[in-house]
Amino acid sequence: MLRFWPALCALLFLLAPSAAEARKVALIIGNGDYANTSRLVNPANDIRIIAASARSAGFDDVTIASDLAVNDFQKAMRDFRAKADGAEVAMVYYAGHGIEAQGKNWLIPTDAQLKSDLDLPYEAINLDRLMESVSGAQIRMVILDSCRNNPFGRSWRSGTRAVVNGLAGVEADDVLVIFAAAPGQTAADGTTGNSPFATSLAKRLPQPDVPVQLLGGLIRDDVLAATGGSQRPFVSASITGTPVYLVPRASGASGERRGLEELLWKGAMAENNVEAFKAYLAEFPSGKYAGQANDNINRLLKTPDAIAAPVTMVAMKQPTATARPATRKFTLTNIRVECIKLTGRLGLGLPDQLFLRFNTGQRFPEGKGDIYSIKKGESWVVDQIFEFDQPVSFQLREFDDIGGSDNIGTIDIGETAGTFTKTLDGDASDYRVTYTLVVS
Repeated sequence: MLRFWPALCALLFLLAPSAAEARKVALIIGNGDYANTSRLVNPANDIRIIAASARSAGFDDVTIASDLAVNDFQKAMRDFRAKADGAEVAMVYYAGHGIEAQGKNWLIPTDAQLKSDLDLPYEAINLDRLMESVSGAQIRMVILDSCRNNPFGRSWRSGTRAVVNGLAGVEADDVLVIFAAAPGQTAADGTTGNSPFATSLAKRLPQPDVPVQLLGGLIRDDVLAATGGSQRPFVSASITGTPVYLVPRASGASGERRGLEELLWKGAMAENNVEAFKAYLAEFPSGKYAGQANDNINRLLKTPDAIAAPVTMVAMKQPTATARPATRKFTLTNIRVECIKLTGRLGLGLPDQLFLRFNTGQRFPEGKGDIYSIKKGESWVVDQIFEFDQPVSFQLREFDDIGGSDNIGTIDIGETAGTFTKTLDGDASDYRVTYTLVVS
């Protein structure tokens, strides 16, 4: 089945509109000069760098709007909806006050008084309306740098469902949604005149050869690093899996070839057999992963039946006599995962939700929804013995707050028998992993 991948991917890219035909539109809104609550300094600065970044990224029409009262806000969305209709890419960026109340997210115009949460439908902008303004485009992007403290909620009547901090997460079909902070968190303004979130977006938006689908993850990593892990952007990317590039590396063709190479390499790694790696080399003999592909082929050829079948992993309570014979057998056992420091999900001290993922494509626990919940000072003793017919690696991964998972660290088991202890400290967590490797 793999041999049909190159033709299929090439066809998808040929059907995609060229850079010359594409129409990309952006609406950049910054509200800072509020009449009835605290003023914000950064939005005026942030919208300037985001607008410049959007133009560098090839957006044909960039509309900048600042300090919008409610009627002006509504008109700006209505006018942009007409521009976005039929566009290849439509993006809205908003910096300003934003709150969650009544189970919904609201963007705050500069003239809002909001003496009660009951005033929200009349004086604020429901995020759903902003989503509608990009609904006519093929690729839709809504980016909010508005996860700040609720400046109105303290005076509202008791029993309101408003929250003091941040926005609520959303799941929107066919829209890339990026919030500056995770649900319940607030976003930092930074000390340089621009927020860490806006700084990252301005850098990443015009970056060559970056699929839109990866934009949120790159920004998330930047902001986590810039804030020492205290601010974690929220990303919901329910959009097409076909790579969409705002800025190809040199031309449309080169960007497409790079995307095709990445897809083909991921497929080869998933198949993990000689035939798959040869298919990659046939298409990209001098490609980015050519050396690794040749190494993998040489390694796999040392194993019987490697050409016909992918490397397999067997998980069991105890080794059995029916295991497939191999030149060498690598048995991984006595895995113990000790939590030294938690990620600190949402700042609430919630436990991490862990699982193991092997480079053979399999994971433990096996079910996609199965996890191991762990708190600081606790240990996870993995009650499985794993057998491989080659050296492998595995990742300790943690489910994140946006529906994906983060790699806390990777361990290569190597070819030397013994008991080993490794420390993993990715994603603001510290874990000590001990395991025993038997080679026979």
